[in-house]
Amino acid sequence: MPELPEVDSYRTGLAKTMKGWKIKGGKVIWPRTSDANFEKIKNQKIIEFNRKGKYLIIDLDNHHIIIHLRMTGRIDITNGDTPKYTTVEIQFENGKKMCLVDYRKFGKVWVVENTDDIVGHLGIEPLSKEFTANKLEIMLENRFGRMKPLLLNQQFIAGIGNYLADEILFRASIHPLRKANTLKEEEIRYLYRSIRHIIRKSINYGGTTFLTFRGPEGKKGDFWKELQVFRKTGEPCPHCTKPITRIIVGQRSTHICENKQKIMKKPD
Repeated sequence: MPELPEVDSYRTGLAKTMKGWKIKGGKVIWPRTSDANFEKIKNQKIIEFNRKGKYLIIDLDNHHIIIHLRMTGRIDITNGDTPKYTTVEIQFENGKKMCLVDYRKFGKVWVVENTDDIVGHLGIEPLSKEFTANKLEIMLENRFGRMKPLLLNQQFIAGIGNYLADEILFRASIHPLRKANTLKEEEIRYLYRSIRHIIRKSINYGGTTFLTFRGPEGKKGDFWKELQVFRKTGEPCPHCTKPITRIIVGQRSTHICENKQKIMKKPD
């Protein structure tokens, strides 16, 4: 599933060329993808591209287009034939089309006047000025759940998915089953730095391509080359050379170094 870095690559990449484009119309090809009325946004221009968590937000004159890529969605810009597996198509006055291409058809598209209708429930942005080490410490105070499911909770922090969570916890030397309220102050500060470091690094590499993701220029994300533990089962840990282990946490495949990320044992 495209996570924060992959969506951010669309935000920055599409903004370079699409600002000012005027919408001619749109159509829903797969009904479950959207119930949007594209007549509402006809003749409106693209003002800006934004992002909240894993949601791409396209700001228009009076409305917003919000896209969630889900498992296998990608965005193609074309002036030719509509790509196979397109679920929603938006046409522009310049003859180009923006297509949500999604062979598993889980992606969603909305047209709204208020973005909070769709993304208002999301948690803090991990790269925002509001997200600080002190803020994270406060956020963790009354949390008694396990660390990985908490990082994946979009109402806690927006945008972190499976591969980011594994890489963040590995860098921070925190076991994914560790209870959030057991982290010491220094561990929280290192976790905070790891969250921002891993996300920024992934953005710099254009995100990660596992299945279908392609950035705005059709390029694959290269952060997969920098992954330390995710999908590295049996390979030597880059920290200590012991083999990476795969476990299941909250029904999600999870990759750890049991030497670097020790689980706290209850005292006898």
